[in-house]
Amino acid sequence: MAVLGAVGDTFVSSVAPLFILALGSTPLYIGLLATTEHIQKIARFVGIRLVSRTGKGRLMAGSRALAVLPVFGLTVLALWGTPSLYAILIALILIAAREFIRQVGNTVWWALIQDNTAGDAFGTFMARLRVRQRWASLVVPILVGWYLGTSPVHGRFGWLFVAGIVTGLMGAYWSLGVREGKPASQTQGAFGQLSRAFRLPRVAWLAAFMSTYQLLYAAAGSMWVVALSNHGLGAMAFVWMGSLAALGQVISLSVWGRLVDVHGPRSTLSLTLLSKAAIGLAWLTLPTESTPLHIWAGLFYLAWGVLDGGQNLARSRAMMDAVPNDNQVAGFNAIMYAGSLGGIVGGVGGGWAFGYLVDTDAYWQGYPAELVYLTSLQVLLVISYFLTRKLTGYNENQSTREVLRSGLK
Repeated sequence: MAVLGAVGDTFVSSVAPLFILALGSTPLYIGLLATTEHIQKIARFVGIRLVSRTGKGRLMAGSRALAVLPVFGLTVLALWGTPSLYAILIALILIAAREFIRQVGNTVWWALIQDNTAGDAFGTFMARLRVRQRWASLVVPILVGWYLGTSPVHGRFGWLFVAGIVTGLMGAYWSLGVREGKPASQTQGAFGQLSRAFRLPRVAWLAAFMSTYQLLYAAAGSMWVVALSNHGLGAMAFVWMGSLAALGQVISLSVWGRLVDVHGPRSTLSLTLLSKAAIGLAWLTLPTESTPLHIWAGLFYLAWGVLDGGQNLARSRAMMDAVPNDNQVAGFNAIMYAGSLGGIVGGVGGGWAFGYLVDTDAYWQGYPAELVYLTSLQVLLVISYFLTRKLTGYNENQSTREVLRSGLK
């Protein structure tokens, strides 16, 4: 199910920024696209209400099946539409609708993970699951990038969306076979369950971490495609960058998984967040010539993939430790909602700010202002690092220094 989801996202979500660029989009609409990825999580209120009636597997399967309907609309828009503001807005609505429907099912994703994992082997299990996902994310984008070419017209995206429909239906069928635990009985509505989860300090601090990280990442990361495209990176190469990020995860996830299982999430979060902040300085060295630009982008995405894999594993383990079984579904989604709120603010604000800087063609100390913007936002990820010091088990986990010292013995 996870692998099919990754493949489907490559055919739809991963190419969505390139699709709306082909329709004539500006940075503002790219920012709005990033924002829609977070707004749809409001659909999890629906999932929280439905899960006690449908069960977790059927809720996931139903959402995956219904989510192919907006993708059908994207197919029609790609094959028979014409570039215009209206086409961009329709595409944004359809992409948001797909994710909205999928998020109803994603309400139970982490609950299903918790139902199928043992605490001491969580990192190993998640590493194995994500390695398989990333292999799909490594191979499929290479084929997609080759198919799209350097400057694809909007019509070439149509058959990718058809492939997304097929994998979506396959994922829906596969969801029915996942083992699930019985949902905890709830006497409160969705708002009451979420409020009870937020009142737990261990959930509240993790929510604060997620919202801060997603705000900074959405404000900067969603603009990478614009910055790299403006400097001459073609669509085909940009899709291939996703494969390099996936390769970074594939080659490192098993190591991160063992590190999280043995030492807890503290050291992994510290290493990955501080390293992500540090490599933000690389934006000030972005080349303008084609070959150096491609090498720069490849190394950046490879490094990001290595770090992102470790951070996601450690954050997932921190979630498992923070969320109680008696409020399982709402607890996980309280954290996701907090991240979404940060992502909404970051996506809208980042799209506006980056577009303004590009239009003004401003410089600061000899550097293009938009690259200074990307650098500054990424360096500010150190704020997220400081918030990890409040997470559950932080004081019980080994510090990065202790882990490194033990590894050298």
